[in-house]
Amino acid sequence: MGSDRARIPVALLTGFLGSGKTSLLNRWLRDPALSNAAVIVNEFGDIGIDHNLIASSNDNTIELSTGCLCCNVQGDLVETLRDLLDKRNHGAVRPFDRVVIETTGMADPGPVLQALMTFPVATGYRLAQVITTVDGVNGGATLDGFRESTKQVAVADQLVVTKMDLAGQQQAQALLLRLKALNPGATVSWATQSEVPCLEVLSDLDVYAAATPAPAIRRWLNAEAPADHPRYRPMAAETSERHSEGIETFTLMYDEPLVWKELAAWLDALVMAHGNDLLRVKGILNIAGEARPIVVHAVQHLFHPPAPLAAWPYEDRRSRLVFITRGLGRAFVENIFDVIRGRAAVPTPLVTHAQKESIAWTL
Repeated sequence: MGSDRARIPVALLTGFLGSGKTSLLNRWLRDPALSNAAVIVNEFGDIGIDHNLIASSNDNTIELSTGCLCCNVQGDLVETLRDLLDKRNHGAVRPFDRVVIETTGMADPGPVLQALMTFPVATGYRLAQVITTVDGVNGGATLDGFRESTKQVAVADQLVVTKMDLAGQQQAQALLLRLKALNPGATVSWATQSEVPCLEVLSDLDVYAAATPAPAIRRWLNAEAPADHPRYRPMAAETSERHSEGIETFTLMYDEPLVWKELAAWLDALVMAHGNDLLRVKGILNIAGEARPIVVHAVQHLFHPPAPLAAWPYEDRRSRLVFITRGLGRAFVENIFDVIRGRAAVPTPLVTHAQKESIAWTL
């Protein structure tokens, strides 16, 4: 696990058609702070990278005038990522220290996130965060009509609400409440024609960031427990509107160190039976026998290799697990774990079925 910091962090930029993600990316690319970034998009032309940023082109790799590299997806994202890393390693393109992937507007982010966790991509890259743009004017109607938009919001770490200068106050407030119901753990930023969120959003939620990680991790998990409820924190999504398609967000907390083989059996059972409905699972865990906190991260059927943090980001050492699910309530998920922990101990392989499909690892 010591090599995790050496893998290249990836930020996924998603958002529905017309939500302003390409305009936001073009604004960011003009900032010198992204001069060592590589950008992957699968849309060019009128809605792609600003032609004023393009300096030269070599095959599917474009040198931007800002110094960034940009390439388009020619078929499979996994192959594009592998090809880009191979070019970097052989000096065919200059070094880059992060990657930003912009998806198409109609994309389900789940398969893209899973691609980043699939061997051999996961040996060279690591998912740092998901940024989703939401149209401040039409976002509510989009959430009503398109399930892709709902999933894009649900799995985000950062939500950027665009066109705020065009939205009315009541409209903006209603949309914010809607977004908080779907994804209470996400940080929300605002964008207008003249102002966009600063580039810190591209690194702020990286749980492996060297500088002051504790506040970012707290926001990532949104797991400050209420005093009157020591075991879990119920989220606003449990009373979300009828258009949420059953998407629910909740945090489970455990005071005592968790036994790894029980945790692995629990997550394995959920993945095998309900993988399509586990939109994201994120957690910082106190594992019995491990001195450092362990970070776990899953998207549907695939689990990212667990990684240790250098220190605990909280004063206490409770395990915190955030679930973003579709049609799976907190009680159901929690009950499965209770059943597993209550039965006689059965030898369980450290690597679960889901992780075998991704990449081998051990604690």
